[in-house]
Amino acid sequence: MATINRIPIVGVVTVTFGSGGVLDDFLDSLAAQEGVTIRLYGVDNDSKDDSVARLRAEQRLQHVEVIANDANLGVAVGNNQGIEAALRDRCDWILLLNNDTMFGPSMIARLVSDAESRALDLVSPVIEATDPADTVWYAGGRIRGVSMVTRHLGVGRPMSSVRAGVRRTGYASTCCLLVRPQVFQRIGLMDPLYFVYFDDVDFAARALKAGYQYWLDSDARLTHKASSLTGGKQSTFTVSWTARNWPLMVRRHRRGAALALGLAYVQLWIVGRFILRRDRFSDFALRQSRFRDAMRVKLVEPPRVAV
Repeated sequence: MATINRIPIVGVVTVTFGSGGVLDDFLDSLAAQEGVTIRLYGVDNDSKDDSVARLRAEQRLQHVEVIANDANLGVAVGNNQGIEAALRDRCDWILLLNNDTMFGPSMIARLVSDAESRALDLVSPVIEATDPADTVWYAGGRIRGVSMVTRHLGVGRPMSSVRAGVRRTGYASTCCLLVRPQVFQRIGLMDPLYFVYFDDVDFAARALKAGYQYWLDSDARLTHKASSLTGGKQSTFTVSWTARNWPLMVRRHRRGAALALGLAYVQLWIVGRFILRRDRFSDFALRQSRFRDAMRVKLVEPPRVAV
C-alpha cells in the first residue's frame, strides 16, 4: 500500500495593533506558503484602523479565526489567546509570528520539515533587517548570566555571511518561532505580566530550564520590518516597557546573590546611559520610575494551558 504523505497543519498566531499598514505583505506571504496547511489566528488588541477588517476579509487561506479584543491586552495575552485556539484545533505546530514580516513561499514548510526530521521543539529562521536591507537582524541568540541580557548574533552583518544549516542556539525572539504544542502544555503559556517585550525571553528561560533546546534554521529566511509599529528603540513606549520588564524578568529568574547582581547591573546600565548622554533626563527618569514599578509587581505563575 502506498504511503500517504501527511501535510502538516501549522497554526500561525499573530497579534495586531494598528497593523493595517503592514498586513498586505504579511497576508500575501502566508497565502503563498507551500507544503503546509496554514490556519491563521489573528488576535487584535483594539486597533483603531482596519486591521480586523483586513484579517476577516482574507479569502486565500482555508482557515482564518479573528479574535477581536475590546482593549489592548498586550502581546503576551494576545499570543496566549491565539495559542489556545490553535491547541484547541489540534494544530501540529504553532508558529508565533509578527505581522510586520514578509517571507518566501517555502519558509514555513522548511522550518517544519527540519524540525520534524530532527525531532526539534523550538526553531527560528534567520531574520533579515530592512534598515539597512540585506543585513542580519537575528542569526542566533543568547541570554547572558545574572543580568539576563539578550543578544542577537550577527546583527548588521551581510545576510550572505550566515552559514547554511541547522544549529543549536541559546534564544530566539517570538518575531518568528515555531513551537511544538507539547512545549506549551509542559511549561505554560506566555506570561501576561510582561504585556510587551521580554515575554519571549521569559518563555525561553522557562523552556531552557525545562530541558528544551532552541535551534536556528539558516535555510529558512524571513524579513522583519523591525520597530515599524512601536516607534523605534527610543520611543517612549519602548523605553517604558523595556525599563519595566527587564528588572521584572531578573526578579522572576534569579535568586540570592544572582538576583542582587542582576538588579545592580540593570541600574548601572540605566545610570551609564545617562552619564554617557545616550539618554535624555526624561528617559532616565522614566527608566527609574519603571524600575520601581517592576520592584512592586507581585510575581505569579504564568498561566497553564486550559484546553
